Amino acid sequence: MKRDLTIIGIIPQYPMHSQQNIYARIKMPSVGLLSIMSQITHHPRIKEIYAIDENNYNGPQDSNGLPDHFFLQDRQPAQIALFYGGMSNSIPRMYSVATHYRSFGAVTIAGGSHVDALPREALQSGVDIVVHGEGEETIAELMEILISDSGVSLNRERLHQIQGISFLDESGKYVFTSKRKPIADLDELADPDLTLIKFLKKRWSYLPINRGRGCNWNCEFCIVNKRYGKYKFASVDTTLRQLIKYADLGYSNFFFTDDNFAQNPADAIALCRKIGDYKRNFRKKIDIVVQVRSEVAENDELIEAMRFAGVSMLAIGYESPINEELRAMRKGVTAEKLIARSRKLSNYFYLHGMFIFGYPSNKDDSKSSSLTIKQRARYYKEFFKKSGIDTIQVLNAVPLPGSDLRARLEREDRLLPLSMIGWDKYDGLFLCYDPRPDGLDAFDLQNMLCLLMKKKYLGGFIGRKLNYGNWLNWTYIATIGFPIEFGESYVRRFIHNLREKTKARKQRRIDWTARTIFYVPLANAWKDIKRIWRNLFVKTYAGAIVSRWLKIYHESDYNNRLKRIFTNNKMTNSNESQHGT
Repeated sequence: MKRDLTIIGIIPQYPMHSQQNIYARIKMPSVGLLSIMSQITHHPRIKEIYAIDENNYNGPQDSNGLPDHFFLQDRQPAQIALFYGGMSNSIPRMYSVATHYRSFGAVTIAGGSHVDALPREALQSGVDIVVHGEGEETIAELMEILISDSGVSLNRERLHQIQGISFLDESGKYVFTSKRKPIADLDELADPDLTLIKFLKKRWSYLPINRGRGCNWNCEFCIVNKRYGKYKFASVDTTLRQLIKYADLGYSNFFFTDDNFAQNPADAIALCRKIGDYKRNFRKKIDIVVQVRSEVAENDELIEAMRFAGVSMLAIGYESPINEELRAMRKGVTAEKLIARSRKLSNYFYLHGMFIFGYPSNKDDSKSSSLTIKQRARYYKEFFKKSGIDTIQVLNAVPLPGSDLRARLEREDRLLPLSMIGWDKYDGLFLCYDPRPDGLDAFDLQNMLCLLMKKKYLGGFIGRKLNYGNWLNWTYIATIGFPIEFGESYVRRFIHNLREKTKARKQRRIDWTARTIFYVPLANAWKDIKRIWRNLFVKTYAGAIVSRWLKIYHESDYNNRLKRIFTNNKMTNSNESQHGT
């Protein structure tokens, strides 16, 4: 059988304002699309299959500096174009590129949470087929339908045979075939091949490891549970194989894509121990970032295993330091527990905290928050001080398509019209709903979010002017600050250990050794200094990102759009393109 077909996968570019987001600055590919493509790399008719990440691209460009898909198509025509449609803020770009590929004669297929929730919108915007839920099994079946001896054709009659897709039939009628059963065994899938991405501009900052999917929690703002159901994961050996492959290619920084790495603690412990053994046996330098909930602090065995594996940072969705908001989110935790757990975890890991400021209250909740914006901000500042968090990201609540939050705000007629606040603003940096039913002013809410991030990474007015780029902090820590900070940390830890030794004697426990009393405080004091340096570097880098974003924000017409929306006493919602399945 002749290999003569080309398939391209496209991860669409974020809008300019979203590129000034710490997650956008970190170069890491979206692993979902690559996992889909990896299932069909050995198809007998496919001559070339490759992907481009428009957010990390150094190939042919058009006059606007964007990837030149006309040139790519002339160079090697693609008969099928696959699109990652999981990020709402990149959806306008995805639709634009999909329209181009459809005009080229290619069959366009999109998957991801946004198009999953709004398939009619996608099918009217350049996409031929929407894949719902997990797509690894679906894509293999689609290849059998679309590819024939004569080439590739959109055989709409035969598409009815495939579960879990949407398309428009010959008469333009919307068709949803049926819901597909979740994939039972992730070990049966081919490993995601990240080398499918071509025209890379920069080496990846972190390698994503696709270990598990789904979530056992049910937070209102999240779509993971609704899209994938309960948590499931690949075996330890399958996951380790992925990590080893890229460690052998010279990568040392890894990010586990699980929304909660510790949902199955026993398996997570077993995996971490194997990674730790691999590091030591082959003398590999491995640094790992995982996403977890604060409950991980309750499992000392897991903490020790993660440290053994090389987990250096935990990304934790704290979401809010206000109990009423945590209850509205269905987080299942209190602010007091978050602080206690966070303080413990900060002894072992760097902590990155993710927050949603001014979460919209539920009018059916009799205990919803009545705090003003300034009162909420004070809760946040106190929480930052008490919890031991190293870095933060504070965003607006994003009513993502498919989430319970969006459904609730839609019922309450609180979504801002897409005709004025489009999908490109759905990145957490912009307010996309009406906060007035909570007694909050839209402009004050938006500006307070900016002030919190500015205060954290740029300091106050005097600090921004006199200590630009944190040069005073760098000068201090490089000179007299080092012995002062090191000495203070050592003395504090030494005294603490002496007190613990006295308690141990009184309780007739095993006496502490001289190493515990003298050497351990010394080692920990050095870790404290490294943490100061590391956090100062991050603060300086993040400060530059925040400055650029604020400049783009102030130069945009976003505030004018808000004024036009909220000058009317009653907001009119015109989300014409929002349709479910």
